[in-house]
Amino acid sequence: MNPQVEVQVAGPDEEPLLAAMLPGYLRELGVESDLYPYLALYWLEPGRRPYLIRVDGQVAGFALVRALERPGLHELAEFYVGQAFRRQGVGRAAAWTLFEGQPGDWQLNVLTGNRNALAFWLRVVPCGTVPLPVDDPEAWPHLRFRFHVG
Repeated sequence: MNPQVEVQVAGPDEEPLLAAMLPGYLRELGVESDLYPYLALYWLEPGRRPYLIRVDGQVAGFALVRALERPGLHELAEFYVGQAFRRQGVGRAAAWTLFEGQPGDWQLNVLTGNRNALAFWLRVVPCGTVPLPVDDPEAWPHLRFRFHVG
């Protein structure tokens, strides 16, 4: 039986749910801090949207989406599905719910050392999408996926 996956905009009262998942997410990325300085901005700035991912009503993860400077370009800034919900199609279903809910151009970045995330996104993004290295000495080495959802 397939789990019921829902992706909903998180209200301000749900910020603690996202904040509670951030330390595990950041540890997986190799970040030595539990702080994510941009979280509160997702409820304050237009163009930013926080989402909760639920499986059969239970909180399973989150996504942070923001509109970039170019009209119609969305960035999946952060995406996390808890360990207990992985390998069940939850991540794929949640990602495509986000993409199809906001048609247009999308981008997302994956740290080059995060092999699990890279393998996941290669299976999820539209076929033929090629991740390109980002040459930015100010940032951690990462690959950028860019694709269109119509």
